[in-house]
Amino acid sequence: MRAEVKAVGTHIVYEVNGNGPDLVFLHAGIAHRSMWSPQVEFFSGRFRCISPDARGFGDTPIGSEPFSRRDDLAKVLDDADAEKVSIVGCSIGAGFALDFAIENPDRVEKLVLVGVAPAGFDGVDDLEAIYEEVEAAIDAGDLDRAGRLEARAWVDGPRRAEESAPEWLRDQVVEWTKPINQITDWGESLQLDPYAMYRLDQVVAPTLVIVGNEDSEFVISACQATVEGISDAALVELEGTAHLPNLEVSEVFNSTVSAFLE
Repeated sequence: MRAEVKAVGTHIVYEVNGNGPDLVFLHAGIAHRSMWSPQVEFFSGRFRCISPDARGFGDTPIGSEPFSRRDDLAKVLDDADAEKVSIVGCSIGAGFALDFAIENPDRVEKLVLVGVAPAGFDGVDDLEAIYEEVEAAIDAGDLDRAGRLEARAWVDGPRRAEESAPEWLRDQVVEWTKPINQITDWGESLQLDPYAMYRLDQVVAPTLVIVGNEDSEFVISACQATVEGISDAALVELEGTAHLPNLEVSEVFNSTVSAFLE
C-alpha cells in the first residue's frame, strides 16, 4: 500500500506491506525505497514492512525549508501507527536510523545498520578521487557517466575490479542516481548535536552492523568503530559484496537479518 504524510515543506511517500511487528527499511543515498524489494517480499509474511522514500529521493520532494530527517521518520511512523519498530538502514539510511535511535530510544526495538558511517566518524575516505569525478560528470551534464562512477565506487567496490558486480545492479544504480544527481540544492538538514559518533553509548537497542568485505576501507572502519561504541552490538562481514549486500547477496543478507530479528 502506498501512502504519504505531510512533513516540513514537503510530503513523505512510503509503502506498507505485510502484517506483524513493524519493520522499517531506510534506503541508501544511491537508491530509493525500491532497493528493499527483495527484503519486503521476504519479510512481509512475518512483519509489517514500512519503506519510505527519504526527502529528495524517489517520490518524496526535497522541499525548501530546514528539516530534520529524524522528524521525517517520526512523521512516517506516526502516520502508519507504528509505535515501536525495528529498523534496517543502508548507508545514509543507516545513518538516519542511528540518529533516530539515539534521539528516540523508546521507539526502536532493534537496529540493523548496513555500511554505516556515523556522522562525526573521522577516517580517511578512500573514495574521494571518485567523488571528484562524479561531481565533474554532473557539472558536465553527463548523468550516465556519474551513475557509472557511483556504481564503480559503491557496487563494485574499490577492492574489486571494475564491473565485478552484476550488470543489472550496476545499471539499476545508474537509473536510480540520475534524478538524485539533478538536485542542486539539498536544503538545510538539521543534524544530531553532538553527532552520533560521540553518542554511540546512548544506543540501547540491540544492534547488528553488516558490511560487505568489498566495501571501502572507510566504510569498513566506520562499521567497526560503530560496533565498538554500542554496548549491545555485533558485526557481520558478508563476502563477495560491497555497499548493497541486500541486493547482491540477498539470500545471505535476508537470512542474517532474519536470525537477528527473530
